[in-house]
Amino acid sequence: MSSFRHSLHSLPRPFWVLVGATFVNRFGVFVIPFLTIFMTRKGFSAADASWAIAAYSVGAFFAAGVGGWLADRMGRNVTMALSSLGGAACMMVFSQAESLEALVIISALTGFVSEAGNPAANALVQDLVPAEHRVAAYAVLRFAVNLGWAIGPACAGFLMEKSFFWLFAGDAATSAFFGVVAWRFLPRGRVVEKARSGWSHALVSIRKNREFLALFAASVAMSMVFRQTSTTYTLHFERSGLAMHWCGLVLALNGVMICLLEMPLTAFTRRLPVRSAIALGYAGMGLSHLVLLGSHSLAAFTLLMVLFTVGEMLAFSRQQAYAAGLSPEEMRGRYSGFLSFAWSIGNITGVMVGLRAYALNPSLVWWGCGVLGVVAAGLLLRKKSEASQRHDDTAARKTI
Repeated sequence: MSSFRHSLHSLPRPFWVLVGATFVNRFGVFVIPFLTIFMTRKGFSAADASWAIAAYSVGAFFAAGVGGWLADRMGRNVTMALSSLGGAACMMVFSQAESLEALVIISALTGFVSEAGNPAANALVQDLVPAEHRVAAYAVLRFAVNLGWAIGPACAGFLMEKSFFWLFAGDAATSAFFGVVAWRFLPRGRVVEKARSGWSHALVSIRKNREFLALFAASVAMSMVFRQTSTTYTLHFERSGLAMHWCGLVLALNGVMICLLEMPLTAFTRRLPVRSAIALGYAGMGLSHLVLLGSHSLAAFTLLMVLFTVGEMLAFSRQQAYAAGLSPEEMRGRYSGFLSFAWSIGNITGVMVGLRAYALNPSLVWWGCGVLGVVAAGLLLRKKSEASQRHDDTAARKTI
C-alpha cells in the first residue's frame, strides 16, 4: 500500500479537480438507469423502450468518433465542456418528449452530445498522469464515479416515485456543473496538429495493434452484459413485484462495494497477471446473472449485484490502465474514442437483443450474459505476443 500512497501524492492538482467534478456529474446520472421504467410507465412496451435506449447508444457510437477527434484536435477541456453543457440542454428537452418518435430522436441526440466528452476525459488522465501512477489514478477516478453511483441511484429511486421530471432536471444540473468546471479549471492537454489529427492515421495504428483489438472485441461482449443492469435487470425487478426504491438501493450497492472494497481487493490480487485478472472479472460479471434463473427474490437480485461487482472490481481499473498503455501518445483521444465504439456497439446490441429475448423468456437473457462473460474472458486469455507479455508483467508489478 505504500506504493499506492506514493502514487496518490504524485497525482497533479488538475487531476483532483477532474475527480471532484466527475463525482458530481456521476451522482446526477439519474435518467439512463431508469429509462426503461420511464418508457413503460408512459404506456410504451418493453420493445418500444428498447428503441429509445438503443437510440441513445447509437448517438454515443457516433460521439466516440467525433469526441475522440475533437479531444486530439481542439483539446480535452473544450471537448468536455461542450459535451456536458450541450448534454444538459438535451436532457431538459428529453424530459418534455411524449411520442415514441420524439423520444427516440431526442434520445439519440442526447447520447451523441453527452457522451462526446468521454474520450477527452480518459485522454486527459493519460496526459496528466505518468504510466507508473495510472493504476492508482484510475482507481481514484473509479472511486469518485462509484461514490456518485452509490448515492445517485438511491436518490433517483425515491425521486422517481414522485416525478420523473426531477430525474431529468437533476441530471441536467450536474452535467452543466461539470461543463463549467472543465471549461474554467481543467487544462487543454496534448493537442495534435491538423495534418495528423485525422482518423486515418489512428486506424492504421489500431489495425496493427492486435492486443488492443482483442480488448476491443472483449469490450463489445462485456458492454452487452453491462447494459442489462439498466434494462432487463430493472424491468425484471419491477415485474417481480418488488418496490422500486429497493431497486435503486440494490443498484447503489454496486458503488458502495467499489468504494469500500476495490482498493483492498486490488492489493490482495496484485500478483495476478493483468490479463488474467481482467478475464476473471469478465467471467464473474457474466456468470453472476445465472443467479436469477428461477428466482424473483430480493436476495437473488442482491446476490447478483454482489457477484457482478466483485468481477467489475477485478477487471475495470486494470482494463483502463492496460488500454492506456496500448495507446500512442499522439492518438490518445482517438484510441479512447475507438474503444468507446466497442461499448456503443455492445450497448446497442445489448438493448435490442436483451429486451426482445426478455420478452420471449427472461432465462435467455441470464444464460446469454453468462456465455458472453466466458467469451470475453477467452479473448483476453488468448496467446499473447512477447510485447504484450512484458506489458502484463510490468503492469502487474505496478498494481498497488
